[in-house]
Amino acid sequence: MLIERLIVRKTAPSEVVIRNIKFNLKGLSLIVDNTSNEANESGNSVGKTTAIKIIDLCLGAKSVRELYYDPDTRSENLDVKEFLSFYKVQAELILLDMENDCRYSIVRDLFPRGKKYINGTKMAEQEFWDELKEILFGIRENRPTFRQLIPKFVRLSSASEDKMIKFLPPMNSKDVYDTIYCALFQIYGKELISKKSEIVSQLSDCQKAISALEKSKSISSLSVLKQSLELVESDIKDYYKKRNSLSYINEYRDELDAKRQLSMRIHDLQEKMQFVEFEISTIKDSIRQLTQEKSNIDINLLKKIYTEAESYIPGLQKKFEDVLNFHNAMIQNKIDFINEQFLEKEELLRMYKAQNDTLITEKGKATLEVLDEGLLDELNLINRKIEDLRQKKGEILKSIALLEEQEEIKSTLNDKLQKIESKMDGSEIEDKLKKFNHIFSDYCEKLYGEKYLLAYNQNWEEENRFPISIASLGGNVGTGKKKAVIVAFDLAYMQYSIAMEIKTPKFVIHDKMENTHINQLKTIFEISQGINGQYIIPILRERIDKVDEHYVDKAKVLELSESNKFFKI
Repeated sequence: MLIERLIVRKTAPSEVVIRNIKFNLKGLSLIVDNTSNEANESGNSVGKTTAIKIIDLCLGAKSVRELYYDPDTRSENLDVKEFLSFYKVQAELILLDMENDCRYSIVRDLFPRGKKYINGTKMAEQEFWDELKEILFGIRENRPTFRQLIPKFVRLSSASEDKMIKFLPPMNSKDVYDTIYCALFQIYGKELISKKSEIVSQLSDCQKAISALEKSKSISSLSVLKQSLELVESDIKDYYKKRNSLSYINEYRDELDAKRQLSMRIHDLQEKMQFVEFEISTIKDSIRQLTQEKSNIDINLLKKIYTEAESYIPGLQKKFEDVLNFHNAMIQNKIDFINEQFLEKEELLRMYKAQNDTLITEKGKATLEVLDEGLLDELNLINRKIEDLRQKKGEILKSIALLEEQEEIKSTLNDKLQKIESKMDGSEIEDKLKKFNHIFSDYCEKLYGEKYLLAYNQNWEEENRFPISIASLGGNVGTGKKKAVIVAFDLAYMQYSIAMEIKTPKFVIHDKMENTHINQLKTIFEISQGINGQYIIPILRERIDKVDEHYVDKAKVLELSESNKFFKI
């Protein structure tokens, strides 16, 4: 699969193409930045890496923020951010399948919460990744994931730029890399690789669950839990024996129950008394307020109102004194009614108090002088201890059940893993790596006069080593030298995948080639011309000023400057 074209366009208020970049289908494709190195370092970026960041976004990178955020200064280019959102900028990556003579249109909105499309079909993120994995790698299995594979071919992150074989972020495990390299070099079948990776991932999750359980309970292992259970059960038996030894307490059980019932009845009566006392208090307040209404009436005001009404309605049948008497009679009726309730409540309170006094007297007579009060305290203490131990036993049993469940899952997964590994025939590994190393060592020798070899350790788990290693690398390698060897590694794999007919991207994209010595750059350019795929890099013009200008012009697919920035803003 090759990259034929990258189109970046505004979609609002109308469609306008900003960039239409046609890549060379074979050999080198250069994105040239004509500004000086000093200008770039001062922050006057023209966007030479923007094109390859957009390609990465079209290939499933998560955040469009990478287009306007500078991690070094922790700042955002607000002009670019607002431009992308205002004009709803969209990118379209055209992939070309030369073997089947077909094209794929990958569209990605370059603004927050934008959409993703493949051949016009809108897709959710996971669906988008799965489809790209099928298109670029021919892999339908779950493992390895698309975003674990593609950084090997598009090295933009700090991890993938500087590390040859460990190109993913640091949190990725050896198992992940083993799955990736087994898939890339087809060391084993795709289905077996995916199944093994899934089981290894499940085993890792299972072990994390076991560790979390042990940590949460502050218990080191299942064995310790079981020993703790035995101790708790033994303590419970001991306390049962102690409680049974207080057998003569049963002789007084009826008396104790009677005393407890009396206490409950007294408590109930006292609650009722409190409620009745509250009602009596409320009734007294109501009587006081009504009495004040009767005595505080403004007779002069009422007389004035009556006189005014009489002027409008001559011959009123009711005299003013009748109205006044009626008002006072109404209030007195209310007072009389509430007084009746007051008397009832007082009678009820007297009854409750009498019952309460009777119960208190009865309780006093029921006191068991022959019963040792210390014995009761001891019995209560034993019961509390038994209850606490039962609760602790329940927690331990629950923890044991959870741990045993995880251990059973772990055992089952290990059995499955052994069966899968028994099916993995590694007899062809050496032959496959030999073919790759023939290309890889040849490129390295052209670059530095040294041969480097890739090795796969089939026993990496038992030996606690990384699955892949580079032999004869020899000591610490400078950044520029290491970068050139990474280029050799990636281009060698491209040629290997072509020779072995492995479906992978037939393009390699690298950023930050400025630290590579000009001699190695020339050699890399020469090697690129001999490959059957694409090598795409952004680079400063001054870093390649000693390369033949005609050669640069032929390889150049985009040229940027201070007056011609990528988004033309």
